[in-house]
Amino acid sequence: MDFPDDPLPPRPPGSHGVSELPLFPLDLVLFPGMKMSLHIFEERYKEMIGRCLDGSRLFGVVLLRAEQQLTNNPSRAKTFRVGCSARILHVEQLAEGRMNIEIEGVDRFRLIEQHEVESYRTGIVETLEDRPTVGAAIEITEELREEVQTLLKEFLTRQLALMGQRIVEFDLPKDPAILSLITACILPIENGDKQTLLEMLETAERLDSERDILRRAITRLRRSAAAGGGKHSKTKGETQADDTTDAMRSFEQIHADRYRDYVCGN
Repeated sequence: MDFPDDPLPPRPPGSHGVSELPLFPLDLVLFPGMKMSLHIFEERYKEMIGRCLDGSRLFGVVLLRAEQQLTNNPSRAKTFRVGCSARILHVEQLAEGRMNIEIEGVDRFRLIEQHEVESYRTGIVETLEDRPTVGAAIEITEELREEVQTLLKEFLTRQLALMGQRIVEFDLPKDPAILSLITACILPIENGDKQTLLEMLETAERLDSERDILRRAITRLRRSAAAGGGKHSKTKGETQADDTTDAMRSFEQIHADRYRDYVCGN
């Protein structure tokens, strides 16, 4: 049995539902509703995905800690405790048992313990949800939702403009929690920062953080546009903004049709 380095925190109020999942430690953060493709080539993960396809088609994605990403012993690599379950949507079988799979994030989970009984890692997990928004927090959360929605639209519009593309309208969801997860997926930030957003259990807290990040990102995009559309040497932040294109291509939000069409088409 293997445990992450950090001590087990108290069980959060937003947790429920304990189950066991195969675990896939990766250098990425998966969010509920986020779609992406993976190439499966290691023997143990070919076995894991094969068993998933024979069963629930679910496995868990957990972020590798930065110091573990180049380890020579992946089975001992340490991960963060909070991850996201993934459902296998499509499989393309390749030579030598390799495969390309398309997955979609389902639910956040908190990792209770890990096991190495199989050739791959498994974990006992409990599902996480944001705490209910009540009382005065409802109005605060709604105000944050409106701000983040406006900023996200400006960010996407400016990002597309730098790529030479245009879109007239974004149909983003009005549900604060769903919007906060969409935004977290798209933001041009490091994995560690995305992990922080994934672990938050207060919708307002996540939206508040995203508002600040979007403001900074938009400022960088404005400077880039003023400097000639990116013809100057890019800063690290601007390079991260360019990388956001990949996230936008791979993310599909079911509840926002025109936004979904934009993401899938670009």
